[in-house]
Amino acid sequence: MSRTPSSATMVGVTNPADATLAPRVFVSYSWDSPQHSAWVLKLATRLRHNGVDVILDRWNARLGTNLPLFMEEGIRDADRILVIVTDTYTRKAYEGRGGVAYERRMLTAELMDRLDEDRILPVLRDNPDRRIPMFLGNPVYLDFRRDENYEAEYIKLLHNLHGQEILPVPPIGPNPLQVVSPDRIARTLRHDPARYVSPDVHGTETFDFSNNDGEYELGSGAMTFTLRVGEAGRGVVHVYNNPADIETIASASGVTDVTEVSDASAYDGSSRVRTVREGDAVVLCNSNGYWAVVCIDQVHTRGSSPDGHPSLTFRFAIQPDHTANFSQLRQAN
Repeated sequence: MSRTPSSATMVGVTNPADATLAPRVFVSYSWDSPQHSAWVLKLATRLRHNGVDVILDRWNARLGTNLPLFMEEGIRDADRILVIVTDTYTRKAYEGRGGVAYERRMLTAELMDRLDEDRILPVLRDNPDRRIPMFLGNPVYLDFRRDENYEAEYIKLLHNLHGQEILPVPPIGPNPLQVVSPDRIARTLRHDPARYVSPDVHGTETFDFSNNDGEYELGSGAMTFTLRVGEAGRGVVHVYNNPADIETIASASGVTDVTEVSDASAYDGSSRVRTVREGDAVVLCNSNGYWAVVCIDQVHTRGSSPDGHPSLTFRFAIQPDHTANFSQLRQAN
């Protein structure tokens, strides 16, 4: 039976008393090489440190264990099944070799019995052509093929296993067609603050900061950051920490990419306002303890803008795991 994780199994929280509430995950993989087995062990160990009850043969299948029975019970009793898909894994599954072949038969049965569930989660590793065995269907997968993407994919995996999606579903607002008279609908939508929202954890945006009190909302849910800016001259803007969801702001002079920020907490966030120019970045911490980096690419005043409207173009990234290290994130674009 599936267990519902409590708030005590959130990322980075260890509470042995709540171990029975941790999602139980069986890891299916092939022994491709000592290096690959070490990689799987490292991943499984980190998941256990982050509140996931991982079942791994190197821990749970001791000498003399009935391996077919171990695999059968592991797959049957797990909440989720993590399949580490390499070229070797796929080949062994099709050739009917070893434990992979036995697990294939059980996984196929699981898929047929539970077509409406997403218990099986493929993880690509040492798989240059993204070959996913057909018996796994055509599921969503996590791409761990490139080491530089490891941290971003790990965050996605951890959120998925804990049933806490990185991007929460926004609440449904009122229907403007029902609450606004027909002659005011177009005007209302033109001035709707929802136009100034980018709910993703990274991206590139341009907006006229003379509108909406200079505010642009980044992220969503607990990871919401309201970027509030004001005109300071050509190529320069003021950034303020007075939105309710902002705890601190800091300037990062000469930072042109989010990956240059290895410790966001090292930047001085003691001021109410910071003045930044093109080629600088702003480091923000929100009221929930999440960090974001905003790289300032272009600032136009009314006088310098081609269309007579001030504008700010920026790239941003939010670190979804609560850490202040952005060095492993890909450039937001």
